[in-house]
Amino acid sequence: MQTTTPYSQTREHPLGQQDISLDHEPICEVILHNDDVNAMQHVVSSLTNVFGHARQLAEKITVEAHLRGCAIAEVEPHTQAVSHRDQLHQRGLRATINNV
Repeated sequence: MQTTTPYSQTREHPLGQQDISLDHEPICEVILHNDDVNAMQHVVSSLTNVFGHARQLAEKITVEAHLRGCAIAEVEPHTQAVSHRDQLHQRGLRATINNV
């Protein structure tokens, strides 16, 4: 008599290669670059609107970009990174994407 727990099921056949999907989207960093055009308040507001960052995190990213020349705004799948980079560009900010 075979018993199973409610948390697992035993398969009669082991997983085959066709059962495993390795088609993952690359992970990227969205890099915010400092500029001499945009006010810090605009940058903070853009980060909170585009990424949904808390104000404190958006301020930290903004200050880091100002002091170091650039800062990682987010790490996310490539498709989202492209969309977010484009949204930052639409707001007049400089941003690029780096593959991780």
